[in-house]
Amino acid sequence: MTMRPLDCELCGQRVLIEKFSPAHTSVQWVGAASRCPVIAAQSRGVGHQERGCEALHRTIDRAVRAHALPESRIELPVGDAIPRLH
Repeated sequence: MTMRPLDCELCGQRVLIEKFSPAHTSVQWVGAASRCPVIAAQSRGVGHQERGCEALHRTIDRAVRAHALPESRIELPVGDAIPRLH
């Protein structure tokens, strides 16, 4: 599976998304994350280190529920195909 484009329903900022599981989502910003008004406001906060946008999280969740953003299925190697580290 590859990353899919998704536009935030709040600000329209485009991101690329790949959903691996209900708890694991990979997000790649197409432009600067600071274009998101929520993240920009967080960045201006003194000592604020966490960056995230609940509107983007809701957009992703809705896309998953609508089956517009399916979970990627990773084929894991089995048996002799598993690479050894030693």
